[in-house]
Amino acid sequence: MIRQITQRLSEVNTLLTTCKPEDFSFGQALTLSLFYRDFSDTNSIVNEAENLVQENPVQLWELSSSLISESDRYLSLDRSALQAVDFKTVFEEYLKPSELRYEEAKAIATGLWNEYSAMSNRLDFLPLDSEEYKSLDAVCDMAKTKYDEIHARANMLYNEWQQKRDRYFCVYCFKPMFLDVLVGRLKGIAVSIITDIKRVKEDKP
Repeated sequence: MIRQITQRLSEVNTLLTTCKPEDFSFGQALTLSLFYRDFSDTNSIVNEAENLVQENPVQLWELSSSLISESDRYLSLDRSALQAVDFKTVFEEYLKPSELRYEEAKAIATGLWNEYSAMSNRLDFLPLDSEEYKSLDAVCDMAKTKYDEIHARANMLYNEWQQKRDRYFCVYCFKPMFLDVLVGRLKGIAVSIITDIKRVKEDKP
């Protein structure tokens, strides 16, 4: 996990050197928010370090040193551009096309249902053996079939919209200060790991 954190933090640092508030994309917002979401539980990092220090302290030292380096790079970068980004708006604008596709299909389905219901109600007042009933019944069946198809599509689009919303809700909740606090904490953990390894080496005869 420490290696993955360092690689992902490097991607974040690269993003920070190129991003501009005026053309900040959803993909950039997702990179930042996913980093925070995936690694905010620092207890799992500590647990991994405790296991690895017994198995391969040299590798753990190298991984921790790399994490400190990337953390220092992050903390040295100008991050003021992020303060101008409205992550809630970025999230909502990304979802808007999905919402509009659903609303369009829903409106069509509602119109078809109203047409079908009107024909179905009219059938109730026609003699069952009349030609008008037979003709309208066939049209009513076709209208119901068409409604069912559009209604199923509307349901599918709604599910897609909600799945995207749930999958990427971390962007909506994200604030740049979260990342500052997390990177500072990660650096602190990495420094502590190296300090502990040094102490173990010094204690050995």
